Order: sequence, then C-alpha cells, then structure tokens
Amino acid sequence: MKRGDRRGVALIFVLWLLVLLGAIVAEVASQARSEAEILSSLRSRTIARYGAESGILAATVRIEALLDSARSLPERITTFRELAARLAPLTDVDLGSGRFGVAVVDLNARIDVNRADEATLQGLFRQFTTDSHAEEVVAALKQAPLNRLGELAYIPGIDDSLALAVAPYVTVWSDGSVNINSAPEPVLAALPGISSAMARSVVRRRETGEVFMTTTGPFGPLGGTSGQVASVPAPRLAVIPSRLLIVGRGWQDGHPLTHEIQAVYAVVGVRLVLRAWQERDL
Repeated sequence: MKRGDRRGVALIFVLWLLVLLGAIVAEVASQARSEAEILSSLRSRTIARYGAESGILAATVRIEALLDSARSLPERITTFRELAARLAPLTDVDLGSGRFGVAVVDLNARIDVNRADEATLQGLFRQFTTDSHAEEVVAALKQAPLNRLGELAYIPGIDDSLALAVAPYVTVWSDGSVNINSAPEPVLAALPGISSAMARSVVRRRETGEVFMTTTGPFGPLGGTSGQVASVPAPRLAVIPSRLLIVGRGWQDGHPLTHEIQAVYAVVGVRLVLRAWQERDL
C-alpha cells in the first residue's frame, strides 16, 4: 500500500473516531441533562408535597383555634358557616421557593353514597334523571361501597354527565349525617320527608342570615297545614359538621407540578381527628 493510501485510511479512521467520540459525548450530555431534569423534578415534587402538607397543618391549627374560641353552639355554627372566609389568607401562601393553598369542604353538606339508604339516594338521583333510571343506579351503587368518588362513573347506569351532575352533592367520607346549616337544596330535597319546597325555603332562610339551632326548627313551619315536623330520622340531620375535608395543594414557583393532599378530619369537640389521607400529583 502506498504512503498516500495509508494516510487516506488513517484519515478516514480518525474521522470515524471523531464521529464516535462525538456520539459518546452527546449521549453523556443527554444523560446528564436527563439526570438534571429528574433531580429538578424530584426537588420540585418534594417542595410541592411539603407545601401541601404545610397547608393541611396550617388549616388544622387555624380551625382548632377558631373552635376553641367558639364556646356556645351559636358561635360554633357561625364559625363553621364563615370557615371559608376565615381561612381565606391560606388560599395562596408563600413558603420559600414554594407556595401552598388550602380549601375546606363540609362533608356533611353532602350525601354519603356508602352510608345513605336507598330512599335518600333515589331522592338525589331523581333530581337528575328518571325515576326508573334512579332506581337502577341506586341498586347498582348498593352492590359494593366506593373507595373514591371518582369510581362513581364506573357504576353501571352512571355516565359521565350524570356523574358530573351529582358529584357536588355526594361524598364517600362522611359519617352519614347532613348539616342543615350548609347542605344545598338538592341534598336537603333528597332526604325522605323533605319536599323541594321545604328544602328551597331552608336555603332562602339561610341566605338571609338565619342560623338553625335545632334539626327540627327549619321544617316545623313547613310541614303542611298541621305544622308537623317532617318525618326525618334524627341521625340524618345535624346543625354543625362532624366531618371536614381539608384539601392542601403545594407547588414550586415556575414548575408545572402540583401536589395535592386530601385529608378527612372528624370534628371532636374543639379538636380535629384524622380519618383519611390521600395524595396525588396534578
């Protein structure tokens, strides 16, 4: 082989070597970027999670302080009715490089699909579908308890539109009682013995600022010409909530990931006792 040919082969070999080295460098750089992104994502998720957890803690401390200062029943009822406004400062809180927001839901303003009887569930679903369809849906619901509200759409007979329609009025985390000082009209109207007119009247009276101190008070004047109290079993109704859902969301500024914690608390005196805890990334 001539010297020129050998130089040509060597040049080609060097060029291929440079290409190979370039590919290796590019792969290493890509791996480094991927690892950096993973570390950034893990850091963001950690910040988001602890932000959400901080929100839950801040809300529970605030609620317990409010309950501790509300000694009488009227004060406690007012505290719960104004809870969203009193927790407004916690809706967007700066926490170093992260932030958190908190929302509180009165679960006794909803119907527990696992604890409610068939008559109550049918009374709710009939407001959004036909009587026969409501009976079919309730029969399917009673076959097995739901673990999450999202499972509602998987029940035979419940399509997405029906699930979305009833979702604001149901829960799986309540103790079965209904708070007449917070329950919306569809929830009240679903209870046996309470007509739509009675439920509408209760909501209107609440909107004027009226507070119900007993479970029979709002229904006595509406029980017909005889003035009898609606025949609703006592355990169904309450004047203050016994279950609260606290939703905490945390996130890092400039990062799309948000971590959500849903914590269910039983209201025991002036204390909140944890009953359920679920987390997810959004």
